[in-house]
Amino acid sequence: MYFKKGSPVHETTNAKSLSCGVKIYGAFLCHPYFLGSKPIGSEPLVDHDKGLLYQTWMLAYPLAPDGFDNPMINPFAPNAPHLSGLGCSRVLVCVASDDELRERGVRYFDAVRESGWQGEVELFEVEGEGHAFHVFKPESEKAQGMIKRLAAFIKRL
Repeated sequence: MYFKKGSPVHETTNAKSLSCGVKIYGAFLCHPYFLGSKPIGSEPLVDHDKGLLYQTWMLAYPLAPDGFDNPMINPFAPNAPHLSGLGCSRVLVCVASDDELRERGVRYFDAVRESGWQGEVELFEVEGEGHAFHVFKPESEKAQGMIKRLAAFIKRL
């Protein structure tokens, strides 16, 4: 079984959530939607939590315990499960160079790689594109390249 997208994938592949006998072989995080109360990298230092992505999270889950540091949206939150406990054997993280969430996706990749997790983690970056570009331009060469990369990832079971 394979999953895509950011936070739901991370939550689903947590080993604690796999008690029903389902085996997840791999996870595909496409432009992961991770947030946090503290800015990282090139995120604005002031009012970084006032942007559309942050407001969308508050609309989706206004009473989220710990707000932007809820483990459902922030895998680095103090109360988030440790990344070494991912319940799959392979992870592919795809980011786009012009995506405002790029740095959080790369940080996730780095953190999984350094967590002691025993699986295989890969990073695939598309240059010159923004968040979810493949949804708006599915026929583009770059979207097709990302699809081919995903297909290669899935074929290697």
